[in-house]
Amino acid sequence: MGRVSMPQGKGSQMHNRREYEKYGKPTPDNIDVSKSHENITLVDRDINEAYREIFGEALDKYNAKQKRADRKIEDYCDHIKKSKNGEKLFYEDVVQWGSKDDFQNPQTRERAKEALVKYVEGFEERNPNLKLIGAYIHMDEASPHLHLDYVPVAHGYSRGLSTRNSLDRAMKEMGFAPENESRKNNATKLWKESERSYFGEICRSMGLEVEMERQSTRKNLSVEEYKDARDEMLGNIEQEKEAIVAEVEPLRELKTGIDEIAGTGKTVLPGVVAIKKKDLEAVKEQAKAYTANRDEIETLRERSAAVSQREQRADQREQQLNKREAGLEDMQNQIIERYNRQLRLNQLLEKSERDGRAKDKKIADLQTENTSLRGQIRSLTAQIDQIKAELWEKINNLTDKLRGAYESLTNVVKAVGMLKYDREKDQNGNYTYGKYGISNLSKAQDKLIDGLAEYGAKWAKEDGFPEMAEEMEKRVGISKGIEKIIEPQAPKRSHYHDGPSL
Repeated sequence: MGRVSMPQGKGSQMHNRREYEKYGKPTPDNIDVSKSHENITLVDRDINEAYREIFGEALDKYNAKQKRADRKIEDYCDHIKKSKNGEKLFYEDVVQWGSKDDFQNPQTRERAKEALVKYVEGFEERNPNLKLIGAYIHMDEASPHLHLDYVPVAHGYSRGLSTRNSLDRAMKEMGFAPENESRKNNATKLWKESERSYFGEICRSMGLEVEMERQSTRKNLSVEEYKDARDEMLGNIEQEKEAIVAEVEPLRELKTGIDEIAGTGKTVLPGVVAIKKKDLEAVKEQAKAYTANRDEIETLRERSAAVSQREQRADQREQQLNKREAGLEDMQNQIIERYNRQLRLNQLLEKSERDGRAKDKKIADLQTENTSLRGQIRSLTAQIDQIKAELWEKINNLTDKLRGAYESLTNVVKAVGMLKYDREKDQNGNYTYGKYGISNLSKAQDKLIDGLAEYGAKWAKEDGFPEMAEEMEKRVGISKGIEKIIEPQAPKRSHYHDGPSL
């Protein structure tokens, strides 16, 4: 009787394709190369080609809407590799029935292989949001198993690409949405339970007895069973991590040191708290950091208010200019009307000439008036052209100033964001903060930094600068202008990292 397992794999295509020699690597001892010819490759797609096929149409539509070249995404596959939002280029699950001791009979190995093949055949039909790029059955290891590689596809985004790589949303689109979602009760966990159950039924149909789900400790497992359980546990932890990233993606809040401060003291008298000297120094440093941040944030708030005031004045000035332009259009219409009247007068003059010399004086008067009107028309036309030119120049200047103000605001918001997001995660999952990042922000400071970005983005969208709004929402960094002021020779720093290696 064998247990159905589905731990998360490492996603090594060198391992899956048995290409160790190609990359100059030794073949692991657990692989029997004499049986490698028995391996089956059911799906093997180029990752870049798959991304173009899956996301190409959405990418083209997104890029067509971008007015700035630097906002376009040339390659979505490369974009995911560099993303810091928690997406993986692709995901891998290792599907298996039984352990080493269950495969002493060659017939059992063949049944397990047939069950794995049948499981892959209906995978995409069951899971329309998971696109297979690899399916490899390994028969040259202790237990037959399947490496299943797939790209999650989620739809319906209103901003950015309408179709994206998102595991959590892909699972929920397929109906795996727990009522009380948590780290241990998420969409991915429900999906895996469903898939294990489905594969278990396939195994039973092949004459393979399936062991009931169990909770076991290491001391009750064999070495091979423990390795399987360990891999599955690590895979579940990784899936939980990915679900958490998806939940907190809009917030990205950092833990603060406020609780630590509250726990350093000891009440000795009512209203009196005693703390250790070293803890007192820590509190002082955190207080200094808070004060510094508060002053900087207050300055930013004042600058933001000033920008808003300038925007209001610009709007008022623009309304005045629009009214003036409307008045000039009315004047122009009046001039045209007078000109047309003059044309009619000219016709009357011609008729008067035919009436004889008795009307010569009247004709002369009309001619004089005609000359005067023509001069007025030329003068007014010139004035209108000059006024229009001045108006457009003023409008363009105001637009440039408004754009410059938003560019300054964008640079300030991005620079403030460095206080929170100038960090990188090491191999142990811990954050390492850069020269601008602060590890002990309070919740209020944390929310204020993101609130500044939301506030600036809101006004930028309403005033016709969507690219700057998106920059404020998604990017942090120190602009060249600010960098010259605070650190003239500061080296450039990238906040991007490569995705999982293939």
